[in-house]
Amino acid sequence: MDEHQEPAIQMDTSTPLVGKKNHHIKIWTFCAMLGLALVGLGLTMSMDRGCGKYWIFLLVFYGGVSVFWAWQHARKNHEPVWRMIRAQVFHWSSVFVAFAVLAFFEKTELINSVAASNVALLILALACFLAGVHFEWTFLLLGVVLTIMALSIGYLEKYLIWLIMLPVIITAGWVFVLLRKRHASADG
Repeated sequence: MDEHQEPAIQMDTSTPLVGKKNHHIKIWTFCAMLGLALVGLGLTMSMDRGCGKYWIFLLVFYGGVSVFWAWQHARKNHEPVWRMIRAQVFHWSSVFVAFAVLAFFEKTELINSVAASNVALLILALACFLAGVHFEWTFLLLGVVLTIMALSIGYLEKYLIWLIMLPVIITAGWVFVLLRKRHASADG
C-alpha cells in the first residue's frame, strides 16, 4: 500500500444491534396488528350493525405496514423500491375496491350490515394471506388468524369465541417469534 493512501473504511450496515432493533419492531408491529384484529372481532361480535368501518381502518393500517415493510426490504436488498411499492399499492387498493363494492351492496340492501362486516373480515383475511404469499410471510400468518376469526364469528357464541381466539393469537405470536429466530439465525 502506498504511504499516502489511507486505508479504506468499510461501514458495516448490518450490525447486530440494528438487526435486533428491526426484529423487535417487527414483532411489536405484528402483535399490534393481532391486537387490532381482536378489537375488531370484539366489535363485530358486540355491535348489532357490524363494524365495517373498523375493517376499513384495519385495511389502511395493514396496507401501510405492508408498504413500509416492502420499502425497507427492497432498500436492504438493493432492489428496485418503486416496483415493490407499486405492487403493494395495487394489491391493497384492489382490496379497497372490494370493500367499496361491499359497501355499495350494504347501502342498496343487497346484504345487511352484520353480514357485510363479516364479509369485510374475510376479504381482509384473504388480502393478508395473499400479501404473505407474495410480499411478507408474517401477513400469511395474520391472514390465517383473520380467517379463523371469520369462521369463529359464524359458528360460535359471543363468549365462547374468546376461549378459542386467545390461544390462536398466542400460538400465532409464538410461531412468529420462532420463525423470526430461525430466519435471523439463518442470516447469521
